Amino acid sequence: MNHSRSASEIFSDFITSLGFQDIPDSVKHRARLHILDTLGAGIAGAASREVAISRSALLAGYGLADEAQASGGLPGRADRPKAVPLWGAPAVAPPLAAAFINGVASHAFELDDSGGCDHSGAVVLPAALAAAAMRDEPVPGAQLMHAVVAGYELARRVQDALGGYDAVNNLGWHSTGVCGTFGAAVAAGIILELDSRQMASAIGLAGSFTGGTWAFIGDGAMSKRMHVGRAAEAGLNSALLARGGFTGPADLFSAPWGSFLKIYGGSSGVSTDESAIHATLGKDWQIDKASIKPYASCRSTHSAIDAALELQRKHGFTTEDIRGITVRTSSLIMDMCGKMDVSSLVSAQLSMHFAVATALLRGGVGLDDITEQGRTDPRVSALMGLISLELDPAQQGGSAEPYLTVSTADGDYSLQAVRARGASTNRLSDEETIGKFMSLAGARLAPDDAVELVNLVTRLEDVPDIARVQQLLSASREASVIS
Repeated sequence: MNHSRSASEIFSDFITSLGFQDIPDSVKHRARLHILDTLGAGIAGAASREVAISRSALLAGYGLADEAQASGGLPGRADRPKAVPLWGAPAVAPPLAAAFINGVASHAFELDDSGGCDHSGAVVLPAALAAAAMRDEPVPGAQLMHAVVAGYELARRVQDALGGYDAVNNLGWHSTGVCGTFGAAVAAGIILELDSRQMASAIGLAGSFTGGTWAFIGDGAMSKRMHVGRAAEAGLNSALLARGGFTGPADLFSAPWGSFLKIYGGSSGVSTDESAIHATLGKDWQIDKASIKPYASCRSTHSAIDAALELQRKHGFTTEDIRGITVRTSSLIMDMCGKMDVSSLVSAQLSMHFAVATALLRGGVGLDDITEQGRTDPRVSALMGLISLELDPAQQGGSAEPYLTVSTADGDYSLQAVRARGASTNRLSDEETIGKFMSLAGARLAPDDAVELVNLVTRLEDVPDIARVQQLLSASREASVIS
């Protein structure tokens, strides 16, 4: 490998010359599942307040009224540059706005995948599909899959180059906002058929769009969702600018002055590694590390949910029997998920107390559970009050597996959590992933449309034009907003 070339150039050479036949079948399989899962999360997310606000604000910013953009489906091919479907809604938007809104929708209910940048699907797929809607010629399903695989590759590799998920988040950066833009830029770039030089520029330009901090954790603000939408929008913007000849720095990650890795990590003492961006390309596929989430809560609560439900199944206690619950976990998870606040949707989904209490009462954490009515249920509140978090110095990071103890009138029951359901080492079955999609999309789409989407995505490499996939993402009516 020629080490005189920058990391951006090495990655761009690889990803633009990658043939679909060079992607392993197992990686293609993961891509299909993560595309389907992201679409389900985004279609459901059309019912979020964040999407309603984003639609109104961004379309006003484009000088458009939301009502004027209403459409029962995707307009004709000549109109595509102006109109991209908003998933789960009877509306369209300009490409950059659509990438933002669909990104927000995909992350709105914490149902999107994790383990990438962290939330790679929600930034990569909205950017890729918005780019595809701008093309005059058909975009085959194989090209969309190539774009998605490429986006996951760079988004996760940038995070690893910064020291990994824990290092980025411990500095106060939201990793999806900082690293996701690169994945979105590369995915859009593959769809727009950038050459290697243009792709390196798109990566360089993406570095000027990144950001997003964990300040929202203090009051449950909506900015967490914006980080995802902004990454999708900015990635598409970077690719479009690069295609037009707007240049970005070819050496973004280790530039003598303005190094991305130094600014976002190295200057704070984090050990960064630029080689992570290109080492093992073609051998270590990053989408293999991503997980699909079964619960509508922060991924760092999932193994605790699984452990609580396993203890309940094994010992047969009811919530009325519980006298107390102790969750021993890492300092990062305590900081991120240690509050009992359910005043906002974001706060509730980041609360370990809420996640465990809800799961024990209802068998999981789903969309109905995170509504205002669900999260303020007095039974949930009472059980939350019995839960305490304790620091376990032996546990580290956001993927730590907690140790749970449930105290009842009949005794104490303890369990060391193992890898959460849906994680890369404990995957949901294909049937479970499809079932999750049908549950989410079925609430917004006609049943036949949801089934057709499953059929198209599960054989996506054989689809000559993804225009029909785009059409099926539209709903016939507006969603009732979940807040």
